[in-house]
Amino acid sequence: MKTFKTLFAALSALAMTPAAAQLPPPEPVLPVMRPAIPLSPGKCDGAEQWERMFEQTNVRNVTCPSLYPVLPKSGRANGKAVVVVPGGGYQFVSIEQEGFRVADALAARGYTAFVLKYRTVETPRENAAFMAAMAKLFGNLGKGELADNPPAVDDLAAALRLVRDQAGQRGLDTGKISAIGFSAGARAAIRLLEQKDEARLAESIALVYPPMTQVVKTGPRPPLFLAIAADDPLFVQGKLGLVQAWLAESPKVELHLYSGGSHGFGMGIKGTTSDLWIDQYIAWLDRH
Repeated sequence: MKTFKTLFAALSALAMTPAAAQLPPPEPVLPVMRPAIPLSPGKCDGAEQWERMFEQTNVRNVTCPSLYPVLPKSGRANGKAVVVVPGGGYQFVSIEQEGFRVADALAARGYTAFVLKYRTVETPRENAAFMAAMAKLFGNLGKGELADNPPAVDDLAAALRLVRDQAGQRGLDTGKISAIGFSAGARAAIRLLEQKDEARLAESIALVYPPMTQVVKTGPRPPLFLAIAADDPLFVQGKLGLVQAWLAESPKVELHLYSGGSHGFGMGIKGTTSDLWIDQYIAWLDRH
């Protein structure tokens, strides 16, 4: 089985080996032509950069957040919604691998999905400087803490409000809105639970390879689905701390700890049991 070359693996290699500096730089691509709902007033400044990098499409320097509805086929909708929050270290939004591909899988099973393109921190516009910054960030994964990005948390709260407000016209149950976050997106979901009243709009929360050192200090504890690989630096760093703290407050936890897959397995094919996570997550959504 072909191994999917994740962005994390490539950037980690860039940080560790001089030869990897010859890896191809990001290539500009046109924005994805999918319907989008703006989450902030006013016109976007056009500064965001859509790029193809290491076999996946990402977007960075996002200043105008938006939400992309991904709908099930006519007659297949189950009345449930999921807000999808990609990762990217807050430097970019992994909008394909951890966004649209996840949403498409959910929609194929009857869920109305919404991919969140949240505001990111500013990154160098020039490729060499950007790649150097990314290599440093991802090369240190699991060796410290990612700085928070409050605008991303605000955008997630706004996304949940919008889905709730549009539930009637979309045939959705306001009590059946979930959220799933990947890596930095999972950290944003944790901060949402701690800081935002909109957290109570989420019937369930899924955290996929989140920072395991994080503990939800306050706020609601909806049913939790958590998926991570044992060889992920974020698991090595924090082990089961997040899960144990959650269980102290609520027994509604489903944990999938895979023996392999590293960080950022997303919708890629790794040849490990982490490839099964999306089916396991949807099965949990169907039944929990």
